[in-house]
Amino acid sequence: MGMDLLVKISNGLDNISEWSGRIFCWLVVPLTLIVIIEFVSRMIINMPRIWTFESTNFIFGAYFMLCAGYGLLYGSHVRIDLFTSILPQKAQAIISIICYILLFFPFMFVWIYYGWVYFYSSWTVAETSWSLWSPVLYPIKFTMPLAALLLILQGISELIKSFVTIRILSELSEEVFE
Repeated sequence: MGMDLLVKISNGLDNISEWSGRIFCWLVVPLTLIVIIEFVSRMIINMPRIWTFESTNFIFGAYFMLCAGYGLLYGSHVRIDLFTSILPQKAQAIISIICYILLFFPFMFVWIYYGWVYFYSSWTVAETSWSLWSPVLYPIKFTMPLAALLLILQGISELIKSFVTIRILSELSEEVFE
């Protein structure tokens, strides 16, 4: 595959992460409104709502999970660069490739598989919550395989960027030493 095609694929995957992050970040708005409703109803009116606790957990869980690909795009996940930061950029890219292939992708595929099983089993029995409100749980459980899919897509983009970095640095070093 040519480098231009790889860069286009990476940019396309970055756009998916960018737009999914921009869309799912708006989950903070209903989350905030529900917290305000609960505060007012509990502290001022003295009538707590039965649905607010669970709905805030669902919305925050969805927000946290569905914005993970966006976080990976912008490097906001925890990384320990203590050793790699002193290495040349090419070595950093090689280590990144190794870590994505050996650690990231295997975990993501396990997560997407078991997340789908978890969602599907909930969907087939129309599972509901244990609470008095008793909402259906499969929509929130669907966020697990969806979040894993979004992370896999962004991981592919990051892997492509590492390969492109190695290729560009190799071409530059060949030009310097010619």
